[in-house]
Amino acid sequence: MRHETAGVTKSLIESAENEFLQYGFRDASMRRISAASGVSTNSIYTRFGDKAGLFRAIVKDAADELMGIYLNSINKASESMDVEHAVQEGTDGTNDVLKYIYQHKKEFQLIFCHSAGTEYEDYFDKLAAIEEGYYRIFAKEYTRNGRKVDDFFLHVYCRTGWQYVYEVLTHDKTYKEAQEYMSNVRVFNYAGWKAILGIDE
Repeated sequence: MRHETAGVTKSLIESAENEFLQYGFRDASMRRISAASGVSTNSIYTRFGDKAGLFRAIVKDAADELMGIYLNSINKASESMDVEHAVQEGTDGTNDVLKYIYQHKKEFQLIFCHSAGTEYEDYFDKLAAIEEGYYRIFAKEYTRNGRKVDDFFLHVYCRTGWQYVYEVLTHDKTYKEAQEYMSNVRVFNYAGWKAILGIDE
């Protein structure tokens, strides 16, 4: 009985994932999910409450775990004693984040691209806001020669950082392609930050 229940749950989750990926949360149909999975709509509502509950069941664990990984990387970078160490911690954190996202690619395609109308529609904004808070401290700590980094620049820069992730997901890049892309981004950004901070002047 437990094996049968597990099989039904797997079929339901897979059917729901495919429906949300194809139609997005708002236009997804519980009837189509029911038909594809062989699970009655009544059973789905009984177990998950509503469509939002079903979406949450698919993405919550991955979303919570990624947030933990990201906060840990931010904390490590914040404790750095110099800019080179901060950059290295940032690089390691980006690698950890990207690896985890690709281990749970469908979940994050749902969160980043198809979550409008759910509690996860502002997940991107929350990540960018955390990054912005870190970079405000980073900029104050490491600017030289009287330079000042504009707050609006930091705001846009940090949102753009997560936009890179959005782009590799929406364009369905492989993990290797995403790694190569992010490596180029890091090289580009590091050179830019050195100029903005006044390092090596």
